[in-house]
Amino acid sequence: HPDWVPRIDDASLAVLGPEGRRGLAGALLAELAPFTRTDGATDARLRVLGDKGESASAAAYRMEVRLAVVLRLRGVLSEIAGRVYLATRATPAERAAHDALRACEDLRLPPAAGAPAALPAVPFEPFPPWEDDVKLARSVLPAWMGINFRPATQKTRDKYHLAVGATSVLTVYPGSPAEAAGLRVADVILGPPGKPFTEPRQVREWTMLSAVDRPAPLLVQRGDRHVRVTLVPKPYPIRLPELPGPPQVGSVAPPLKVAAYRGTLPERLADGKRHLLFFWATWCAPCKASLPEVLAFEQERDVQVIAITDEPAEQLDPFFEKFTSPFPATVAVDEPRSAFQAYGVSGTPTFVLVDEDGKVASASTGYTPEKGLGIEGWSWSKRAAR
Repeated sequence: HPDWVPRIDDASLAVLGPEGRRGLAGALLAELAPFTRTDGATDARLRVLGDKGESASAAAYRMEVRLAVVLRLRGVLSEIAGRVYLATRATPAERAAHDALRACEDLRLPPAAGAPAALPAVPFEPFPPWEDDVKLARSVLPAWMGINFRPATQKTRDKYHLAVGATSVLTVYPGSPAEAAGLRVADVILGPPGKPFTEPRQVREWTMLSAVDRPAPLLVQRGDRHVRVTLVPKPYPIRLPELPGPPQVGSVAPPLKVAAYRGTLPERLADGKRHLLFFWATWCAPCKASLPEVLAFEQERDVQVIAITDEPAEQLDPFFEKFTSPFPATVAVDEPRSAFQAYGVSGTPTFVLVDEDGKVASASTGYTPEKGLGIEGWSWSKRAAR
């Protein structure tokens, strides 16, 4: 908006104190709300999401109150059962221990001077019947597709001339509607046919507002071709399905399907040399903290470290321009997260040691100096302390 551009540029903001900034923010919000409502389609979407959010919040509160009542009742019944036990079956030692515990917990604070004898009653609106709240919860429960995703990279969008809302599939949950529809890791969801997503992460809103059990078509970029899939959304599960965990120690390591960013990748892991797969991210502080130990292990044990990230090259370039500390020579990019999936990586850093025969020798997630790399027969903490 031409009236607001000069008011919120860097020079104008720099001269404002805290009070002035708060006043400017209030004025902006006051004008932003009616401005947003002029976009009828966006305003309608926001109102639907807002209404669902308010209804869900109210129902969730009432459900939590009901749960608190049940837990309180369980506590009362447990206390009654304990008293019956003490009166009929407890030994003298158990009764003495109970009396001592009661005496210890018998703390009563005197009322504060001038405090009212009793707090005024708070008006309470009766809850609707349980069945009504269950029905309401089902009506506001969002639909579920069953994927983890992120916006497609600029490189991918430029290559295939995709809209900003194009979404890369990172994970497909087992037994999910996405799996049933045939969606795959590395697919790029474009949107319904003829109505591509035009906003980042719009796929989330589309899924939440989709009708449960009603088939919905989606257009997908799979490699160099377009694929049409039919998704049948399901209610959002209370607990997400478990993803496959890391490969078992002693099992054959999955093939390493990654792209080299720098350094030379082995043609296969069973090449007579050990490899430490180091799953990391540029934003991961524990990953960076682990680097001295990772590099020491590489040098002392004659192991090739392969640093694998799911971040694109355009994100790695500025990172390595500024990151001047030593780093493994071999860096690989796994944008489709094929290796992350195959090795069951649930967090970074994750360390997977593969032996000379291509079998998993160890696997560990997370890092502290005390924990180390989680490799049997290797200890770094004592040397690091010296």
